[in-house]
Amino acid sequence: MSNESYQRPPIIVAEHEHERLTGLALSALDHTPGAVDLFAELSRAATMKTLPETVVSVGSVATFEFDGSFYRDYELVDPHRADIAQRRISVLTPVGAMLLGLSEGQSIGWVGPDERAHRVVVERVRPRGVNTNAAAT
Repeated sequence: MSNESYQRPPIIVAEHEHERLTGLALSALDHTPGAVDLFAELSRAATMKTLPETVVSVGSVATFEFDGSFYRDYELVDPHRADIAQRRISVLTPVGAMLLGLSEGQSIGWVGPDERAHRVVVERVRPRGVNTNAAAT
């Protein structure tokens, strides 16, 4: 099964991030598996000057389901800040690339390099700077 088999939802990325992230993806194409995914997603993304708070962007904190497992309050970050133990996912990972630009309630499916199908569903998004240590509902 190929990625062409999946209907990709519309996504939006902030204008100021689009060029920077495209450069990041291009510079990592030869050595980072998620760079191809990031570049592909950026290539189809619409851009906006200011994003709604319910859209995943670098610095957002998202609660999502990935392949049937639930992930609560993970921040999407640039690669140098990534640390899964600290709940920070790099935008250059396949999951991070797929989260970018999705809104609350949206989902996306894709086939990984291992030919396995994957799916991410965004449950909740909080903008950068919102206290993630507060009691969650």
